[in-house]
Amino acid sequence: MGEGWSFYNPFWNFGSGSNLRAGTNPSYTVADFVAFYPQFGTDSNGNYVVPQTVIQTFIDMAGASIQQARWRGAWQVAMGLFVAHFCTLYLQTSADPNSGAAAVFEAGRAQGVLSGESVGDVSYSADSSVTSVDGWAEWNATEYGKQLATLARMYGKGGMQIW
Repeated sequence: MGEGWSFYNPFWNFGSGSNLRAGTNPSYTVADFVAFYPQFGTDSNGNYVVPQTVIQTFIDMAGASIQQARWRGAWQVAMGLFVAHFCTLYLQTSADPNSGAAAVFEAGRAQGVLSGESVGDVSYSADSSVTSVDGWAEWNATEYGKQLATLARMYGKGGMQIW
């Protein structure tokens, strides 16, 4: 190896030859999200279906995970899918705090896709692997998550080479 070579150099520039992207995200607000997904906005009484503070928390998580430099023109779509995924999980696990411990427990219980049912002597079965995006774990729990995983596979493609 030549003079000045080291295995770690904090001044390396990964540049366009790598698959690494850096940068800051533009603003993305609760209003931006609700404009694209009005079903998570207000109900007929003017109350948010998912509290605004919860939506904002998911926006903050998305902003830390979804980089505009990588997603470019699809960044807002990816942000929305990320937030919609977590809002859906939030709604699936929400329960009236006055309904008792059993109802709160039931709301938080893992659920799968209905794969069979009976009426006589009651039977029910669920399969959580149906229509899964392999390797994407809980992103399979909602249609929003599956869409995000599918897009992430496309936007994450490409070689990665570090000089």
